[in-house]
Amino acid sequence: MEAIDLRPPARSSALSTRYPVRWLLPVAGLPVLCWVLFFRGLADRDLWSSHEARAAMDGQSLLDGGLGAMPRLFDGRPEVQKPPLYYWLVALAARASGTAVDAWAVRLPAALAGLLGVVVLTRFGLRRGRPLAGFVAAVVLATALHYTWLARVGRIDMPLTLTTALALLTFFRAWSQAPPRRPVVPLAVAYLALAAGVLLKGPIVGAALPLGVGGAWLLVNRELPWPWRVRAWLALVHRYGLWWGLPLTSAIVLPIYLWANARTGGEFFRAFLWHHNIERGLGGSDVLRAHPWWFYLPHLAADFLPWSLLLPLAVWAFVRRGWWAQDPEARFGLVWLLTIVLLLSAARFKRADYLLPAFPGAALFLGCMAERWFQTSARPTLLAAGFAAIVAVCVGGWWLYLDADLRTREPTRQSVRFAEAVRHVAPAPQPVLFFRTEAHAAAFHVGRPLTLFVEWDKLDAWTRGPTTAYVVMPARVAAQCPRFVRSGRLEEVLREPEPPGGTRTWDLPAWLPARPRRDLERFLAGEGHERPLVLLRTVPP
Repeated sequence: MEAIDLRPPARSSALSTRYPVRWLLPVAGLPVLCWVLFFRGLADRDLWSSHEARAAMDGQSLLDGGLGAMPRLFDGRPEVQKPPLYYWLVALAARASGTAVDAWAVRLPAALAGLLGVVVLTRFGLRRGRPLAGFVAAVVLATALHYTWLARVGRIDMPLTLTTALALLTFFRAWSQAPPRRPVVPLAVAYLALAAGVLLKGPIVGAALPLGVGGAWLLVNRELPWPWRVRAWLALVHRYGLWWGLPLTSAIVLPIYLWANARTGGEFFRAFLWHHNIERGLGGSDVLRAHPWWFYLPHLAADFLPWSLLLPLAVWAFVRRGWWAQDPEARFGLVWLLTIVLLLSAARFKRADYLLPAFPGAALFLGCMAERWFQTSARPTLLAAGFAAIVAVCVGGWWLYLDADLRTREPTRQSVRFAEAVRHVAPAPQPVLFFRTEAHAAAFHVGRPLTLFVEWDKLDAWTRGPTTAYVVMPARVAAQCPRFVRSGRLEEVLREPEPPGGTRTWDLPAWLPARPRRDLERFLAGEGHERPLVLLRTVPP
């Protein structure tokens, strides 16, 4: 396949340093913007999500047992859903603050990753001699709706987005350096970022996404040789350092994976690699529900607001005005976005958060397009004012949301008060049993010792014991106890407050198909939720 060189002409050093004073103030304002959006009030709310509470338990277990230990939940089970890197970061954040793991330590790695993602895009624009494109891309990324929110949530998706962006931007830097120059440093950074992504979320997401984007980029630029051209493939492998980069990545990842698998008796490979990677990606599990191929299209439109409204217009202008061949940075951002959307759409199991690594590519594309619009517009000041107004609305909206809505919802979402009441009734070292619930936030605050189980016969056996046992379960599960518990009985001790508005009966339209109707009825009836939780004690016969 004949290669077409679509690289930009070499940029002079004067172009790269044309705006040092003009861009000092805007670039310096980015950390302030990120502080308001990502860090302000970061620990004002409790650990709401299951992912955050699992990370808190895993991080605290590392603080108690040492960073060389395997992360474990408070019931003693090893963490086999994800590799240990994020939990190491949580433990390091708690150790640096000199306290036990709390909401701040759980969310700090995600917030820092969000900030670094903004910095990486800004630096990329400066290095390419396009400070305006880099600045706009950074602001677009920081204020994209779901990016801002996930920077405030202790989930792995934000650090994974950082490693993906770092790998792809350094790959682009290596691609843009024409032979005979050997871009060893950017390629080394790319492979190290690739290894970090695999240690965060596994090979399919951590490595397949950036490698897929890199391959799509070479394909678009007609740099992938035909399969039978062996020498061309060897030259490609040599140019991008695959012969040393992939072994470097494996040398970092494999020892940690093998160590985790040995510490869990083989459970890490079975649960994490097979179930949470292969079965989630390719299907084959009855537990994981598949989603339609178009699942990510509405999520991109909603989660990338307000800037998703500009994406169709930007793509149209990009193609219509012939900028495709003139602007490799914008072209790379668009290929980045489309490739990740296509790869994720091909997987059977889908989650909205998985789309986050595509956001830096979309932001880079819009940043480059904004620069071109600004340079060709007859009224650039009006464009700048409109952009500043949108950013101001985003910042003001988040400020009000954090100060008003989240603080109003905190009393009904937090679990610490219920956990304190549980431990007042059953003080440690009295074990607390968690039955048929994934209420990890309550389990984290209750603390050790605790036991998690789901079998009714085990619950029935606990009621036959000579001593009183205390069991936490959802209220809807407690209502079923008389049907299954025969040996003894359970007596309610505590109950979380009902959510505002209480229960509600929903009249669903008759035209809904049977399965979606059944699932929606269960969800609206509260069967998809853990709250409210109740504490019961066993009463032996």
